[in-house]
Amino acid sequence: MSRPSDSAGVLATAAGIGLCGAIVEFVVARHYLQIEWGITLPVPLLWWAAGGVAVVLGAPLLMVSLGRVIRRLVALPWGRLILTWALPCLVGQVVWIGVTLVLLRRYNPGLLGVPIRDVRELLTVVILPPPQLSLLYVLGLFPVLAKATQRLPGVALVALLAAASLLTTTVTFAVFLAVGLRMAGGVDKLVETASWRSLVPRAAVAAAGGAVLAVDRFPAGLAVVVAGLAAVPFGLTLAALIRLRLLAVAGAAAVPAYLLLVPVLALADSVLLPRLSVQGSAVQLAVAVAEPAVLTAGIVLGGIVLHAIGRKVRGRTFAEVNP
Repeated sequence: MSRPSDSAGVLATAAGIGLCGAIVEFVVARHYLQIEWGITLPVPLLWWAAGGVAVVLGAPLLMVSLGRVIRRLVALPWGRLILTWALPCLVGQVVWIGVTLVLLRRYNPGLLGVPIRDVRELLTVVILPPPQLSLLYVLGLFPVLAKATQRLPGVALVALLAAASLLTTTVTFAVFLAVGLRMAGGVDKLVETASWRSLVPRAAVAAAGGAVLAVDRFPAGLAVVVAGLAAVPFGLTLAALIRLRLLAVAGAAAVPAYLLLVPVLALADSVLLPRLSVQGSAVQLAVAVAEPAVLTAGIVLGGIVLHAIGRKVRGRTFAEVNP
């Protein structure tokens, strides 16, 4: 069982689990399953199932872990919060999304499933980006929102943001940031009460929540919120029980690693998809077993390298918003 003083380490591990889950889900859905498989063994089916688990657990667990430490930003004076945090994040978002969209247009315009055929559609993606392009956007604006709504009960803030997910999936990350920030006591209690015995019922709750994603008529954004909220207790329990140092290191580099996800996958699609689809069965079998894990490890490693460079250059950079 974890002690209260262990919460920071558990949250770092949880961020690492969430990061890997978010990457695996996107790699499997947008790249791996696009390969024309010629093998008879059901390995791609197993990765498809893993991707289904990852979509429930990945981004929600990562955002709750990040939200748990955003309280340091909310405590800043208004001027400092806006000038030293919100504005740099939004400028970074514009630059990063610009570079990413150029890469997408050049290598894989359909990667995100969001059409960008004219100026109107481009502005829509910039102003209300899909979740995979919204991390800096949400991290920049959410602390401002959280500071402005400090007197609002945490449950009410989470409920309002969940309702907003009916209008746009851009706010789904903010829902889980709010859970991590405004329901810190509940997060700590889940960590403190973690045990192998509690893992099973929490896994059952996560599975029940994940079933919502299979309901076609359920609004997409709200389905992600419901499934994620059901899965977070299981993810935090798992993080408290395993406490792997490597996952904690990955969690500390979660922001730069996540920013690499779409650009790297666009390049991987351009280079790998046409080649892997025509390989022999022996090569395809090896690829089927290992490729999602290899791509995930490469993106995480790239994030760790960028995180280390950022800390050396500025002394903090991404560390300020990571467990």
